[in-house]
Amino acid sequence: MKRLLLISLMVGLIACLLIGCSGVTPPPGEGEGEGEPETVARVVLVELFNTAGCANCAVMEPILEEIAADPDYDRDKMVFVEEAGWGAYATPETSARYKWYLPIEGDRDTPNILINGLNKRFHISSSKATLMTQINAQSNLEAKIKITAQRNTEATSTTVSGTVTNISSSDLSNLVITLMTYKDRGEQGFRYSVTNILTEEIGSLTSAGTYNFSINLDEPNWVANGIHGAVLVQETESSKKEVLQVLYVE
Repeated sequence: MKRLLLISLMVGLIACLLIGCSGVTPPPGEGEGEGEPETVARVVLVELFNTAGCANCAVMEPILEEIAADPDYDRDKMVFVEEAGWGAYATPETSARYKWYLPIEGDRDTPNILINGLNKRFHISSSKATLMTQINAQSNLEAKIKITAQRNTEATSTTVSGTVTNISSSDLSNLVITLMTYKDRGEQGFRYSVTNILTEEIGSLTSAGTYNFSINLDEPNWVANGIHGAVLVQETESSKKEVLQVLYVE
């Protein structure tokens, strides 16, 4: 009798180990990843404010262009744009953005390289190694914002629409969403030249809150004209005017 009991216990133990003590095998995938936070990469916005005929700009632009062409710094990690502060290819929007970042006129000598807003600023010059180090540091910051976007181009205009979601544990305030378009001007120093900037106020966004946006612009023939886009979310009232996230739009 004892021997039969011992055998029964051993069989039960083996069965428990094979199928689980509950006796129920969960369906494939069930329970996997539940409760795990979504992982979103922090994409870095690098803005070069330059001007035509600027000798120092002609030194720095090829360095930034070389970084942007590196597969390790593709648009899933970094978006690079060039904004003319004045002169050739300047627009009212690029000039106004430059003044918004740097209200003191003496600070607006070119070039100025801004990484995620004023999180890091390089004025006049920097080395490739230093720029890459700072881009990496910004990329390693925790993402607070997730952006989704899609483009719809018609005969006379283009609409970029999508969502902005606060994926941080804190409420965020003083937010704006900005759509930048840029294109290759076909000459050195303006190969990522911004053509248009449109901004829409978000205001506050609670934790897990979502904001729907739709931005229309006069940019038809997007592909034929070599237009690229970047959607970014930025804090407007902080001293660093931090860019929290950017998404490249094909």
